[in-house]
Amino acid sequence: MSEKKRDFTVEFLKLIGHSSILKIFDLLKEGEKTSSVIENKLDRAQSTVSEHLNKLVDYNLITFERRGKRKYYKIRNMQIINLIDRVKLMATEINKLKFKDIRDADVEDTLS
Repeated sequence: MSEKKRDFTVEFLKLIGHSSILKIFDLLKEGEKTSSVIENKLDRAQSTVSEHLNKLVDYNLITFERRGKRKYYKIRNMQIINLIDRVKLMATEINKLKFKDIRDADVEDTLS
C-alpha cells in the first residue's frame, strides 16, 4: 500500500471511529435528518456538528439536500453502515475474548 493510501486510510478510520460520527450514522440510518435534529440528539454545539457533517460530506459518506433554509442529511451509501456494524461486532468479540482471558488469569492466580 502506498504511503498516500495508508495516510488516507488512517484518516478515514479516525473519522468513522469518532464517537460523535458514530452517533450521527446511528441517527441517519433511521432516515434523513436536519442538522438541528442531529445537534439536539448529540447535545453538541452547532459548530461541532457542522464540522462533523462537513467532513462526512467531504468524504462522500453522506449527502444533503437543501429545502428552504434547512439542510437534510442522509447516508450516501449504506455500505458504510455495514462496515461500521462489522467493526462493532469485531470489537465486541475482541472485548469478550479479552475479558475471558482476564477472568481465566484471575482464576489461575486464585488456584495457584
